[in-house]
Amino acid sequence: MYKYLTVFLLLFTLAACNEADNMYSSAYCRFTFNTTIYPSSALTRSVASGGGDFCIVKAVYKNGVPHLLLTPNRGTYAATDLDLTMNTAISGERISYASMGYRQGLVIGRSTYGQLRCYDLTCPNCDNIPELQWSKQNATDLQCTKCQRTYNIDGEYGYVKEGDQGHALTQYRNVRYTPDNGLLIVSNP
Repeated sequence: MYKYLTVFLLLFTLAACNEADNMYSSAYCRFTFNTTIYPSSALTRSVASGGGDFCIVKAVYKNGVPHLLLTPNRGTYAATDLDLTMNTAISGERISYASMGYRQGLVIGRSTYGQLRCYDLTCPNCDNIPELQWSKQNATDLQCTKCQRTYNIDGEYGYVKEGDQGHALTQYRNVRYTPDNGLLIVSNP
């Protein structure tokens, strides 16, 4: 009897670990941002905050020059802190903004508890195609305009808060911010 109980507990534990692993993206991602170059940007303030601040980070090209378009979940910013021209090498390397998640967009910031998080900007329940937007009702909720699900990103998992149940938001496991040198790095795998 104990043998069967042990096997059951082992299978339950493996299933729980597998479910937790499914919330992390398997897509290639390599994003590096130097906060010392843009000290007042919405992204810098989001990762340096004590918690509750997030920023949508979208890579676009304007006249062949990469830009990061930032949309914070709260706060007032100058236009120059929301549209960053990225024509500077960081740590001697050029950054490929094509490697920023499924559609060149991320949501980066800190939960109210202070944990650094990075989510993909696409809806995991709509084949990672539509981009999410900030909800007008709550500053730490993202909404899909296609399926109308609302996701809460304030906790740890980006769960579906409103709408049909489904997958939680896709997270990136390797998110690091080092205040000493100002580097924010999101990488996967």
